[in-house]
Amino acid sequence: MIHRPDLVTASDEVVALAIDELKPDAVVRPDGDVDAALAAAERDIADRVPVPMGTTGDKVVVVGAGIVNLVSALTLARSGYQVEVYDRSPDPRADADWTAYGCTRGGGDGRMFTLTEADSYNSRSWPGGDLLTRSITDHGWLVAKPGGLSAAELEWADEFHRIPPWLADSYTQDIFDANRTAGEGWDRLMASDPDLFDGLRDGIVRLYTDDDYYRWHVDRNQRLGATRKVLTPEQVRTGYPALVDAPVAGGIEVVGFTVNIHSFLARLVDLLVAEGVRFQWDTPVSGIHWASPGVPDGVLTPSTVLRGDHYVLSPGAYGEELVRGTASHGQIMGMLGVWLTVPNVEPRLDHSVKIARKGHRAEETNVTLGTGPDGEPILICGAGYGWTGTDPGNIDSTELEMLFDALADTIRQFFPKAYAAARKAGTLAASRRLCVRPWTSSCLGVFETIETAGSGTLVVTGGHNTGGFTQSPAVADAVLAALQGRQHAMHTRFHPLRLRRFYSAGDGDSLRITS
Repeated sequence: MIHRPDLVTASDEVVALAIDELKPDAVVRPDGDVDAALAAAERDIADRVPVPMGTTGDKVVVVGAGIVNLVSALTLARSGYQVEVYDRSPDPRADADWTAYGCTRGGGDGRMFTLTEADSYNSRSWPGGDLLTRSITDHGWLVAKPGGLSAAELEWADEFHRIPPWLADSYTQDIFDANRTAGEGWDRLMASDPDLFDGLRDGIVRLYTDDDYYRWHVDRNQRLGATRKVLTPEQVRTGYPALVDAPVAGGIEVVGFTVNIHSFLARLVDLLVAEGVRFQWDTPVSGIHWASPGVPDGVLTPSTVLRGDHYVLSPGAYGEELVRGTASHGQIMGMLGVWLTVPNVEPRLDHSVKIARKGHRAEETNVTLGTGPDGEPILICGAGYGWTGTDPGNIDSTELEMLFDALADTIRQFFPKAYAAARKAGTLAASRRLCVRPWTSSCLGVFETIETAGSGTLVVTGGHNTGGFTQSPAVADAVLAALQGRQHAMHTRFHPLRLRRFYSAGDGDSLRITS
């Protein structure tokens, strides 16, 4: 598709000559929706990508025991596959130190499902073209140490910054479609396995401090059918006494739910074991064993080659080497978030909330209702965007402190009594946690398939940004479809090279925008 706004005011003769020269498949009239046409063309090109799939066999090796892969493992086991899961971390039921785990078990004990999770951050009014390379101190997202970024990391950041708004909106629609499909999957799982969701809290309240941003989100959530009730500031304070001190421009009660992810994960592992899934904890898998270039036939541990009929790899933010040799290699980088926990004091908060403070270093904070180790009600608070680049350990301590201070400020502003109680008890600092989320420059997740030497399928999933928990059932459906040789929208819409194909000026299908 060729975008030629200069032809809007050109003569009929010039337009005719341009059409003859360019030979387009279609022409968008001057009064047409150019952005929609561009999005449709880009999506059509994305959907033409071949999806290699092999369906031989029923033995599946799953690498990575985060929430996405565990939900996929459950779907596969219940579809007749023999599943074995490998993870570098200890059994999450063993309650090892939080630093021994990845993002799902290692961060704070709260996860949310909403229909608008993980939207493209370029479809909102984030500042400028240097968000990833500007420090948190300067209201950017860079938490990595100064001067430590490679050329590949800077290229990844440039890809993120250059996404045009129309493409970001299109990607966001694909993400929201996945969220909606996942919501249906969560509903099915709640119906079949209600005990898994013990302690679930239904409904989420979104809070906003900026009038314009509040109205923008009211419109978005209503368009998506996510809204249960729009709240004025007075309705927030009277309906939720715990928020009487909150500096809000308004709120929205939306469709969604929250869980305490650590206990949820333990119950899910128990359920998987009962379904016949086998687990190998404390077993790192370092990479793919290639029979020949582009043809996998196993995965590597320090002592052996593991072989199955199919492989499902979810590297998280820590598994760059695991996917070396795939198109997903180099596409997933780390985005740090921080966590603090405070008591849920009287008058208690009775709904989990999402707080949007536009322009603040903790611009978006999730507050999840939870239960502490002694049964006490707590608020699990998570926030922050801290880009680490490829290395999730590349963290500047000064910038990390800025994120913790920003989250503490949000808690102090919205829950002053809870904040004061935590400070007095000395539990605020002790509750500090961080996790590094797998992120992509497109803000889409990653879904890649490769046919194996034995005519099975190797699948790479991940990079779901803040949406891994939300999208897990949709990813599981896509994994099952791939192993059964069926098409699924995620196979092409979440392809790891989708954005780079858009930027490409090479031969083959590409979207050229000229003026």
